[in-house]
Amino acid sequence: MVITERLAQLRRSMAQHGMDGYVVVTDDFHGSEYVGDYFKARAYLSGFTGSAGTLVVLPDRAALWTDGRYFLQAADQLAGSGIELMRMGQPNVPTIPAFLAEQLPEGGALGFDGRTVSSSFARTLEKALAAKHVRLTGEQDLVDGVWPDRPALSDKPVWELAGCGLTRSEKLAKLREKMAESDAAYLLLTSLTEIAWTLNLRGGDVACTPVFLGFLLLTKEDAVLCARAGAVGEEVKASLAADGVRLADYEGIYGLVRALPRGTRVLLDGATANYRLTQSVPDGAETLDRPSPIVPMKAVKNAVEQENLRRAHLADGIALTRF
Repeated sequence: MVITERLAQLRRSMAQHGMDGYVVVTDDFHGSEYVGDYFKARAYLSGFTGSAGTLVVLPDRAALWTDGRYFLQAADQLAGSGIELMRMGQPNVPTIPAFLAEQLPEGGALGFDGRTVSSSFARTLEKALAAKHVRLTGEQDLVDGVWPDRPALSDKPVWELAGCGLTRSEKLAKLREKMAESDAAYLLLTSLTEIAWTLNLRGGDVACTPVFLGFLLLTKEDAVLCARAGAVGEEVKASLAADGVRLADYEGIYGLVRALPRGTRVLLDGATANYRLTQSVPDGAETLDRPSPIVPMKAVKNAVEQENLRRAHLADGIALTRF
């Protein structure tokens, strides 16, 4: 199936769902820089395979935004597709929100898979489209119906990482201190690297990045890890349980968030928390959208981490020298 046929199928699906535009980003459900094969929807629909880019499809027009690293590659791969190349940062090239504000009709609807669009980007779209009363709808993954042989979600085995300097329970305790400072009853972690760091776990769901698909919802007493069912073995499961971390289904995170009690505060980072998650926070529960407390915690390396860095650089240097 050529790109023009894929776009035609997507447009038919848009029309069936009453959408005047559809946005396809590069991200996974966690705002990751690099993603697994299941999430390469933008590449499938457009033919552009660079690691950064956003596709916007309208009923009679399509455009793809990417940065200066990929101008030549994108121009080559988009040739003949009917997709316009928007060279980000160049004169007279509109931003995505500005383009949509000009192109979408009054009272229209803009669709996207809300699991892949960050809350911060969705807020930018809402602000730009407010004057035209354009409605955002993030419930439908229309690409799924266009991509018949889409790769499955990865569920590579999760393993424990030794020699971290701090135990899992120590890290969870430090995070609960941060929650107390914000008077938050819940902390929702969505970044894959932050979850892997917190739990001293690693995985293989993203090429060249040792992370696994999951969400972590932390309370003052316990924690729930929503992960792929086949990824966590019995030994790791028992180890997590010993530290007060129980397992739940990967997609179950949305139900857990919807069930948060009224009057509570949930701390999350809108840069990596997807739109559907933040929309799932019920009325009566307060969302504290702030930079993740793990970022500065990860930045300060303990003595064990420092020694591991030195050893890694030595191993890397030896490998390069031998090559």
